[in-house]
Amino acid sequence: MLWRVTVTAVAVLIAYLVQIPLEHEVPGEPFLLFSLVVISATLAFGSQAGFIAVALSTLLSFPFFEPRTSFSLIHAGDLIKIEIYAILGGGCVFAFSRLGKTLTALSDTNESLARLDKSRSLLLRETAHGVANNFATVAALLSMRSISVDDIEARRSLDEAVEQVKVMARVHRRLRARDQDVSLDSAAYIRELCDDLEEMAHGRPIVIECEADSLPLDMHQAVLLGLILNELVTNAVKHAFPGGRAGRIQVHLEALETRLRLSVEDDGVGIDGSSRTGADTGQGQALVLGLAHELEGNLELQSTASGSSFRLTFPAASSIGHTSTPGTASLGVCPSSATRLKRRE
Repeated sequence: MLWRVTVTAVAVLIAYLVQIPLEHEVPGEPFLLFSLVVISATLAFGSQAGFIAVALSTLLSFPFFEPRTSFSLIHAGDLIKIEIYAILGGGCVFAFSRLGKTLTALSDTNESLARLDKSRSLLLRETAHGVANNFATVAALLSMRSISVDDIEARRSLDEAVEQVKVMARVHRRLRARDQDVSLDSAAYIRELCDDLEEMAHGRPIVIECEADSLPLDMHQAVLLGLILNELVTNAVKHAFPGGRAGRIQVHLEALETRLRLSVEDDGVGIDGSSRTGADTGQGQALVLGLAHELEGNLELQSTASGSSFRLTFPAASSIGHTSTPGTASLGVCPSSATRLKRRE
């Protein structure tokens, strides 16, 4: 405390010494500079230092009034000025002392919020990591069970379920805190999905190219988008390149002002209603359309003998499927594609 009083007293004395030569050039009252010292001392050291500054500056104001360089006064009006300064100075100490306490409290609150946000982010990462591990365990169990299943269709269904569980695991691995919500980066998420899907096509001459804009996705969007992308790419790998032919699948996620668009294009054999009659493709279509409906999106298809293109456009708002009116998931098909949307072989 002593050093604060000393610093305050030195500051008042410096202000007094600075004003002595100024008084000869520009005669006037010394209260302005003294007031700045009082306010600074109050904000820096508290109300006690502020009152000390008021007392010292009030005393040192006397030599600036007639008779000069003396602590005596010959005009009653000068004494009134000094008294008014002392009263206003004390009021400033009260006001700025309260302001300083308020600023300190706000600073402490901000630090507490920062610590809370850091703790929340850490808890989120730990929880997300645990959930991702649980999903990975479920996927591993389903994979082991599919090995022992003799029925081909049942095994295929289990394998598809494994891929869908893995999508959810990827979402939780990449969750991060953002303001009052959690999100994940779309670019990293989509690229990771494409890398895993390309591993699924390992051993076949199929290239999966991926390009995605970097923007935040909430967990609801990410899960649905991942499941849709997984279904579209998996279907293309299985059916668009029969007979071991080479091919390319292009995945692109882009931002369109208030909407997002996911494109999945391949240079495969296209879609033809006369060539396939299996139920798996129809079930896949129903799944994609249902997920697109949850995203309030519009799914469009264009297909020719030289390839197919799926485009899913959906709102970028985080309230998808919760607070807004559900959209329609329609599947627009070009004239060369048949109604059942089967792959050409």
